[in-house]
Amino acid sequence: MKKILALALSFLVVFGAVACSSKKTTTENKATDNAGMEEYYKSYSGLYDKNISSLNGYNMYTDVNTVNEAYRDKEYPGNEKHLADIKAAYKDSKEKIQVFIDGLKNDTKTSDKELKKMNEEMIAEGEKLIKDIDAKLAKLDTITETDLTKGKDEFFKLVDESVKSVKSDANTFNDMLKNMDKKLGIDRAKTNK
Repeated sequence: MKKILALALSFLVVFGAVACSSKKTTTENKATDNAGMEEYYKSYSGLYDKNISSLNGYNMYTDVNTVNEAYRDKEYPGNEKHLADIKAAYKDSKEKIQVFIDGLKNDTKTSDKELKKMNEEMIAEGEKLIKDIDAKLAKLDTITETDLTKGKDEFFKLVDESVKSVKSDANTFNDMLKNMDKKLGIDRAKTNK
């Protein structure tokens, strides 16, 4: 009976040691994963805040309605200046998106497979978006001197139709940004207050 009791206690000690060792390894792995997630979070957030968040200022150029609304209480600067402002907004957007995706390529590292996949997909989509912006700029370059003499409303429609004639992946890219924010636990409504 003493031998059985001693044997049972030995098994408890062995299994207890294995269980504690296994639990310690799991805890260490979670800590490593959380540290990796935290590093990615810091890098992604910094890139987003420096580059992407400032692009919201260009929402006034989204469509005819937002342009009209933007100029409702302001003096319209004329078609030529308006076109130059739109081109400048697209060029700035392109540059900032490029810096953002270059940062995602070079500065963000993670061991989390899902996060890594999301990062790679966002890079690919950002590169497509840059090509879309180039195509929109090319369309805007086709606006003629004669077009610049049109009335404000007619000119807004012309510009809108020109850029909308180019297929754009902007919505997909924006959805990816929202999904990444969700994955990282970022609430932009709270951070933008």
